[in-house]
Amino acid sequence: MPEKRHESGTRPVQRRLLILCEGAKDKSENAYFKALIKDRRNPNNRIEVKVIDTKKNTAKELVQEAKKHREFNGDELWVVFDKDGYTKHAEAFDCARANNIKIAFSSICFEYWILLHYEYTTQPFSCCDELVHYMDKRYQIGYEKSDQETYSKTKCKIAVAKKNAENCRKYQFDGNPANTQVYEMNPYTNIDELIKAIEVFSAYE
Repeated sequence: MPEKRHESGTRPVQRRLLILCEGAKDKSENAYFKALIKDRRNPNNRIEVKVIDTKKNTAKELVQEAKKHREFNGDELWVVFDKDGYTKHAEAFDCARANNIKIAFSSICFEYWILLHYEYTTQPFSCCDELVHYMDKRYQIGYEKSDQETYSKTKCKIAVAKKNAENCRKYQFDGNPANTQVYEMNPYTNIDELIKAIEVFSAYE
């Protein structure tokens, strides 16, 4: 695979993990992953892990946009989106599978991942506003979707959130017919799988 120079110009990049999040770049998801990547960055490695800013805000558009950013065969592409307010998730998942693009999906919204830092729950929520209201009422954290400090405020609990996300998926997979799609589940998240991928990439020398 061709090598690409690091942005610093010091070492060539051997592999890339690229992340595209739905919506504006000031949304919590975008800021969360940028902060996490910065926190995990190993300046001596030859791996590029970054968030690609995009204005796309539907699942299908996001997957189609991600396809344009594959440069090398070894690139690992992730798209991050949720269920709240959107349709055509089946088309988005099919397109992602066909193009070897990974999905970090949350139902009903990304904020379920944040809630898992504070508790394990399989309670379904009808919309993001309901979940945020529940979380703020229960934990008084004053969460805002545009909060640029969400990662720094919650990173001390990230191990708890990972375990809770795994337990939620087990609960859903054990309790639903085998052909149930993840976008039909509520709640659900696999944000922890993307975080593990970032950690693995960031550990390369």
